[in-house]
Amino acid sequence: MLRKATIDDAGKLGAVHVAAWRETYADILPDDMLAGLSIEARSVMWAKILGDPSAFAETAVYMIEDKDSIVGFGACGRQRASRLKELGFDAEISAIYVLRSQQRRGVGRALMREMAADIRSRGHKAAALWVLRDNAAAREFYRHLGGEVVAEKEDRREKVKLIEVAYGWRELSPLLSDPLSRNS
Repeated sequence: MLRKATIDDAGKLGAVHVAAWRETYADILPDDMLAGLSIEARSVMWAKILGDPSAFAETAVYMIEDKDSIVGFGACGRQRASRLKELGFDAEISAIYVLRSQQRRGVGRALMREMAADIRSRGHKAAALWVLRDNAAAREFYRHLGGEVVAEKEDRREKVKLIEVAYGWRELSPLLSDPLSRNS
């Protein structure tokens, strides 16, 4: 079931956020960085975002549940990165994570479709997101959905230098197509 998240979902979002990071970045980020992730801290972060979306770039959070568990989620809102705004991307997808067990089943595509519809309903025309350059699976997913690399940046966290690339969609229609009409 795909639905908009509420503040009551903050704890579950925090747990799946940490789990997805540990799965996704196991071969990309240092083990100690992943081990230091806190479900409690992520839950507090999501509670703040869901409690006052206007304070966080008018963020909307969508999630997909299987029974009582969240298997994927995404967040979108107005563009916060000045560099991407200057390139014409007035909206952003600030997060999208799907548990590995649910990948290639249409979950990510359904989330992207829902976020694109949300973005368009707010009058935005184009969207972009940042992804780690070394996250090959996610980059292939974005390319498959019609995203194009539009920028690159370096980010330093703890003792790690991360290179991120931005994928952009100048037209949202490729993201709005029915997620069941393509292979997942």
